Amino acid sequence: MEKKKIDLRKISQQQLQKIKAKAMQLRDEGISNKEVAQELDLDPSVLSRWYSKYVKNFRQTSDVVKKGRKLGTQKKLTDYQESIIIKRLQKYSGLLDKAIVKKIIEEKYNMQIPDATIGDYLRKWGINSSFIKEFEDEFVDRVGVVDFQSFKQEIMKRKGIIIWIDILDHELVTGMKVQCISTRAAKNKLVFKVYQKRVQAVDLVQFVNQVATLFTKHLYVIFSTKNIELIEDRNYFKNSEKVIFIHDV
Repeated sequence: MEKKKIDLRKISQQQLQKIKAKAMQLRDEGISNKEVAQELDLDPSVLSRWYSKYVKNFRQTSDVVKKGRKLGTQKKLTDYQESIIIKRLQKYSGLLDKAIVKKIIEEKYNMQIPDATIGDYLRKWGINSSFIKEFEDEFVDRVGVVDFQSFKQEIMKRKGIIIWIDILDHELVTGMKVQCISTRAAKNKLVFKVYQKRVQAVDLVQFVNQVATLFTKHLYVIFSTKNIELIEDRNYFKNSEKVIFIHDV
């Protein structure tokens, strides 16, 4: 017999807040909407709306009373703070990852932002493993699954490894531009760089050379030239003993 769903209209605001907090925690832990709804006796459609609003609000529950917060307890950057952080990322010379972004925010604004929220900001800026996977799927579809599998097997025989590069030229709703390169490095860790202007061929070469230091194997780098500012010299992507560039033009 199916359990009766909680009538949210008949419980106190405090009880509702506890249920919401528990539900959001479980969803953040990767438990599906359906499973959480069953565990907490909630309507799945209601839970889905809660979680969607929760993520859009940078993982702050909408019912939190907005009294003055102590310094360092904010969960969300203002648009101005966000623009300052992006500018700092643009000036960072090494490879970036989620932990480094979190540290930069903490040092600049003394804010303890959760890891999940840092991930939300990266996605907003166009930096996310799912975007890399989308490019990978599109590339394989264009080449053909059979031909790509043959190509992949040949690379494995040569003891090489494929890395997929996502290059983005994106404009935020505030009007600020975000140009970036990202890839999955060792242990599937997302690494990236952010630029002040459209990505140049030399930027990609430098980025790949930095990424290559994280691997011991020969790299076969697959990327699209769609969002790169190209020069007339067609030899901008030079292969080396460690790297072979493969692009779609």
